[in-house]
Order: sequence, then C-alpha cells, then structure tokens
Amino acid sequence: MTYRQYSGNDRRRFQRLRLNLTVVYRVDEPMTVRMLIGDQEIEATTLDVSEGGMALLTKYDIPVGTNLIIKFTLFRVEKDGKVNFYGPMIISGEVRSNSISENQEHRLGICFITVEMRDKSELTNFLAGVKKG
Repeated sequence: MTYRQYSGNDRRRFQRLRLNLTVVYRVDEPMTVRMLIGDQEIEATTLDVSEGGMALLTKYDIPVGTNLIIKFTLFRVEKDGKVNFYGPMIISGEVRSNSISENQEHRLGICFITVEMRDKSELTNFLAGVKKG
C-alpha cells in the first residue's frame, strides 16, 4: 500500500470547514476492495468538509482510487438554540489520499464525484450558514 502525505501548496478549489461528525460509507468499487472490506456500511469520523470533498478518519486501509458511497446529515445549532438539519445526503466520492494517523487510523482525503442537485444545495447552504455566523 502506498500512502501519500500532503506537502506543498493547497490546490483545493473549495475551502474546507473543520467538522467532527459521524458518517457511514461503503466501498462501491473496485470489486477487489469491496470483496476485501465486505459489502458493509462502515462508520467513520469527518475531519473536514467542503463543496468538493471531505476528509474521513477510519480504521480501514482503503486504497487510493477506491470509490465510496458516503451517507451523512449535517446540522447547525443557531444562537437561539434552534437546530437546522441539512440532508440526509448520499454522495459518491473517490479516495485521493490515505495517510496513517498517530493512533493507527487512516485519514482518507475524498473528492466528491457524484452529488445530486438537492444534496449539493444542502451542502452549499450549510457551508454558507456556518461562514455567516
């Protein structure tokens, strides 16, 4: 397994927002990885999210180039205590990087591949709301 560590200038098109949230994913393809991991839903923790991707922390060693189906719901608590929910969303993404953290979990950099219009709108609205206040 080859691990890529980021070094250099940030080339992302979208600014990422740090976020600690539980998501569920499953391996979509390639079939060889799907057979190794199994056709199961796996919990992971987000580290950050943007309109173009996210970083996940998982105990599984998912190879770069693997396609995942990721399910999650975002929420924001307003100053008045009201909770706004965004989703649930189902987004497909490709693993672009995999590095090992200090506690032997894997940090996966995910680039979104397929985002339905409704999910894109929900994600954009969530990120815009966080930036405002």
